[in-house]
Amino acid sequence: MRRNIFLFKNLISKLIRPPEKNVVRWWIFYSLMVLIIMSLITLKYTSVDPTSLSSSYMKQLIWICIGIIVFYFAQWIRVQFFQEYAYHLYILLLLLISLTYFMPEVGGSNRWVTFGTITFQPSEFGKLILVFIIARILSDQKELINEIKLLILTLLISIIPSLMIFRQPDFGTAMVYLFIVIPMLYWSGIRVFYLFTIIAPIISIISAFNIIIFSIWIAFLILIIYFSQPRISNGVINFLVNIGCGVLSPFIWNNVLFPHQRERILTLINPMSDPHGSGYQVIQSIIAIGSGGIWGKGLGAGTQTQLRYLPVRDTDFIISVIAEEWGLFGITIILFTFFILLYWLLIYAGSISNEFSSLTLIGFTSILFFHLIVNMGMIVGLLPVTGLPAPFLSYGGSFLLTSIFIMAIANNIINHNIN
Repeated sequence: MRRNIFLFKNLISKLIRPPEKNVVRWWIFYSLMVLIIMSLITLKYTSVDPTSLSSSYMKQLIWICIGIIVFYFAQWIRVQFFQEYAYHLYILLLLLISLTYFMPEVGGSNRWVTFGTITFQPSEFGKLILVFIIARILSDQKELINEIKLLILTLLISIIPSLMIFRQPDFGTAMVYLFIVIPMLYWSGIRVFYLFTIIAPIISIISAFNIIIFSIWIAFLILIIYFSQPRISNGVINFLVNIGCGVLSPFIWNNVLFPHQRERILTLINPMSDPHGSGYQVIQSIIAIGSGGIWGKGLGAGTQTQLRYLPVRDTDFIISVIAEEWGLFGITIILFTFFILLYWLLIYAGSISNEFSSLTLIGFTSILFFHLIVNMGMIVGLLPVTGLPAPFLSYGGSFLLTSIFIMAIANNIINHNIN
């Protein structure tokens, strides 16, 4: 018993420390406040009864209050704890994702873990864990950054949970896991050609559906390999991998993608092919955005929103609601606020000498950027509907707490690395 108490105290001492500087950076505070207030105002007018505890408005308000508490106590966390225990946290993540397969389905997917009355989505918090372990690997192996074996290890660390999440199924979050690794590798100083080798197979799979486009892409690939002058063996392997990915495209389409994912891709190509089915969400979203004009129709006055034509308006398509009721003015506020937020994250990442902390900030920036770009591309029909929420705007407890915790740890890192 005493040994267990000692081990627990030792773990707590490694996790928590009194903050040397308990300062909230103004650009973090004001940016979060602008986005959160916009979210609450929008959710208030999309809720049937905003005073009800079961409404999305009240639930979001409760999660925000919890998020404020989380932000405060996150300043007491030793960031080095995440570096020291990155591998342990990664194994825990894999176990929790595996546990979701044994949980009851919600909306046709197994994404949540339930303990009594507590329900959470491990893949949301797992994004942070993935950032921590990649930052740990790249900072520990800095001298091997351009070694193929390090690149393969980093990709495997990212791909394993991504495939597990894809089978839940959750295509959008799986893509986030794959995207996180690319900016972090670039920031660590890896050769640009190696990044190209990561992205190229994806392009090969997509382009293979048209033989002319695929032929042009392969010709371009050969030129890139030639002028990059890699080892002959690496160049040949790169070429064969891309050819193989192209050949496997029909198999991936028919046997790997779920039916609803194939429908979403077809809807991206032509939303009007099924206007009352798979294309309905995107069509209604585009109508809502276009009808908002410059200044919007006014809070609670959006016809697509208030007449319930626009589906999942509290989560995936909340920016469509803002576009209809706040207009271009509201979208400009969102874009400007995110620009400030991401700009300063990048500035501080470049100013911090600690490799792990700097890479962690880049990973956090990647998560927020990818979510925003995919969500905004999704609502205007430029990207498939993947279900990725907009950071700080969309309703949802797990993702909101994850986003707030990201900024809390970012604030912690900056306070302890910048004078």
